[in-house]
Amino acid sequence: MKDYYLILGINEHATSDEIKIAFRTLMKVWHPDVCSQNDAYDKFVEIVEAYEILNDPHQRKQYDEMRNASEGTFQPTEESSMSLFGCLIIFFLAILSFTFVAFIAYKVYITLHST
Repeated sequence: MKDYYLILGINEHATSDEIKIAFRTLMKVWHPDVCSQNDAYDKFVEIVEAYEILNDPHQRKQYDEMRNASEGTFQPTEESSMSLFGCLIIFFLAILSFTFVAFIAYKVYITLHST
């Protein structure tokens, strides 16, 4: 998901006036008629898209909700904690079984080569 706030260089609590100022400032820099860089048009389109979303209160609210949902912090639940615990148990059992097999192989080797 594109970060429209980052594209316009504003924070998420910016007022509509701050959004307009940021948009106009960036248009002066990135408008394809003004900027000769190869990516000027793509940057221009991103800026316009960000402005259209953030300048409309309804679209901005929807965008903020989607953005917050996608950034949601991971909060471990009992189920996820148990799955992590299960993974750790499997890992340690694998190490233990490998160590046991290595020990048995060593004993067999010593027994066969000691005589």
